[in-house]
Amino acid sequence: MTRLIVMLAFALACTPALAQKKMYRCGNQYQERPCEGPKTDTTTKADPQKQQETAAKREEREQAIHQAKCENYAEELGDIERRIKAGADDNVMDQFLRRQKEMKTRIARECK
Repeated sequence: MTRLIVMLAFALACTPALAQKKMYRCGNQYQERPCEGPKTDTTTKADPQKQQETAAKREEREQAIHQAKCENYAEELGDIERRIKAGADDNVMDQFLRRQKEMKTRIARECK
């Protein structure tokens, strides 16, 4: 009887360990095999016209960013020049003049 109980206890203890399978998480799901990688379609070739359109869009976006940056520099320079004309403490005026020189240099170097 004790042998039967010991064998039964041993069998019950080993069953979950043997039945457990390795699970892989793929997104919000679990499965028994590893996830498939991104599917690549190597049979179709890239459309040259689409590549040109993408390159043109990228170029337009970069030009718009550059233009916006130059406009921001010009606005900041105008603001600094207005503050210089309004007058300020010598310490602050020195900072304004330094910043004005930096902004003029930056505009000349990056925006022309």
